[in-house]
Amino acid sequence: MFNDHVSSKRRKNNRDLFIYIKSIFFSGLAIGIVVFVQLGLVLKTFELHYLIVPVILALVLGFLFGHVAVLRRHLLLKNDLFRAVADFAQEFTYFRRLDGSYEYVSPSCVDITGYSTDEFYNHPNLMDQLIHSADKERWLSHIDDINYEGKAESLDLRLVTKEGNTIWFNHICGPVFNDAGERIGVRSTNVNISERKLIEQRIQHMAYYDPLTDLPNRRSLSKYIDELTQASDPNSEKFAILFLDLDRFKNINDSFHHEFGDHLLVELAKRLQQCCRDRGFVTRFGGDEFVVVVPNLGDPTTAIDYAQEMIDLIEQPFIINEKELYISGGVGIALYPYDGLDATTLIRNADAAMYQAKKESHTCISLSSKELIDDATTFITTENRIRQGLVNEEFISYFQPKVNIANGEIVGAEALARWSSEDRGIVQPDEFIYIAEETGLIISLGSHILEIVCAQINHWSEQGITLSVAVNISSKQFAHPQFIETVSAVINKYGIQARLLEFEITEQVFLNDINSAIDTLWKLKDLGISIAVDDFGTGYSSLNYIKRLPIDTLKIDKTFAKDILNDTRDVAILKAILSLCEDLKLKTVVEGVETQEQAKLLSQLGCTTAQGFLYYKAMPAEKLTSIIRKK
Repeated sequence: MFNDHVSSKRRKNNRDLFIYIKSIFFSGLAIGIVVFVQLGLVLKTFELHYLIVPVILALVLGFLFGHVAVLRRHLLLKNDLFRAVADFAQEFTYFRRLDGSYEYVSPSCVDITGYSTDEFYNHPNLMDQLIHSADKERWLSHIDDINYEGKAESLDLRLVTKEGNTIWFNHICGPVFNDAGERIGVRSTNVNISERKLIEQRIQHMAYYDPLTDLPNRRSLSKYIDELTQASDPNSEKFAILFLDLDRFKNINDSFHHEFGDHLLVELAKRLQQCCRDRGFVTRFGGDEFVVVVPNLGDPTTAIDYAQEMIDLIEQPFIINEKELYISGGVGIALYPYDGLDATTLIRNADAAMYQAKKESHTCISLSSKELIDDATTFITTENRIRQGLVNEEFISYFQPKVNIANGEIVGAEALARWSSEDRGIVQPDEFIYIAEETGLIISLGSHILEIVCAQINHWSEQGITLSVAVNISSKQFAHPQFIETVSAVINKYGIQARLLEFEITEQVFLNDINSAIDTLWKLKDLGISIAVDDFGTGYSSLNYIKRLPIDTLKIDKTFAKDILNDTRDVAILKAILSLCEDLKLKTVVEGVETQEQAKLLSQLGCTTAQGFLYYKAMPAEKLTSIIRKK
């Protein structure tokens, strides 16, 4: 490669030498002939020595002409090379003098601007006229820098083409100097970067907007709140954070599949945008959670009105894939500056308020407070302690007997979970069951309690005690794919009679997919386990359940026993339930019996079995064993 370079250079030098000699020879010859003829004419004779001066003069002039010819050839060659590169390059290149006139414009100007080279040559400063109005100030500042300070710059600008389209281009510009060091113009290269800008905009949009609903996302929310807090005076300006979460959205996804749920979220997003247009900043926080920021809030109580509008909006029926659907939700409200001075605190407190709103049955809107923050902290702390408690086997089972109303005989028992905590003693289930449900820990907890119950049934059997025990089964346990296998394995592990097990389930089990629930219940029945429906008479209690489900027992909710002495309607309803169960050959158990009067009336109505403090409270297995032996 080096040899090729040397050979090329040698050929170039030989070519230049040939041009010199040729120029000197022919120029000198021509000049010499002319001078010689002129002298001869003047002197009327031709003397040989007269050629000396003309020849010397010819040689000098020939040398000069040869040098000029070589320089001219080099200049033409460089010009040809420049055009070979610039004219065929995709980049739009130009050289512009200080007066604005264009000395050179590459043909690619047409591809980028729509204007021809002649239009540039005929219109000095044409580029100034093409810059987009939004970038005009930056362009003029750049022109000043390059013309007066000689600063080389590179910047992205927008340009309006001849057809009226707006494109993005990268403008690389630098000053041009002559041999004396004087600035004579500017040279510029311009590249169309519209596609790159479009990709950058898409990436930016993806970073700050939710891909499903096209609403601003969590990052946009934090950025917006931070901007509000920085611009607002806590002493005078207020705004609200409204945190919305839907009820049982997972059930919708499980029942109709995720595409249906996605369609619902898109429609909900449109409603929220319409409701809050020009009044609030609507974002999708994640999943089925939406957050609306309401700025310029005059009266803090106005936030409750906004929240109620949102609730009313989502409770209107949705038509998705020709299916009519009704949904509900809860809204938590945090107010700036009362509930926080930054985005993280305000969002956290609004989330805690939302959780409280959904926890309380009488309302779907809740304001943030210090107590809510404490509740959220307690929730997280308790969740972690439950996990540790499961590892340490701190959860035990108490047993509340079921009795025959007529003679007080114990005919069965219900297993109730308790938490034997080292620092708090025996913790009641209402302090941890709902957290276990929310976090999914109920599956592990339920399996642990089932193990305890089966072990106890086996222990009683070895002592000659035959007692049926009811175990509460959560909807999450019931829906778990391995539920039947787990139950069967535990029964086989302890070798108990499956007929001594009764599973108490609530209507929540059937709300998601009743056909699947029926299939699971039949599999439990095939194992020999009895089925009871707990808390019957509340919620969505439907006679359709009694008709379709393979159940053995209805447990009538304690609210009927509580008011049976004072409310004739409760008596009528209870009488109808008992009569229906008798005809369908279903057992009944009335919960919450606390007085002899209640027991007497229940017996008169035909109820044979009851539970309640009138008879026994929940107790450890050892105490129940002692009572059974005495009986």
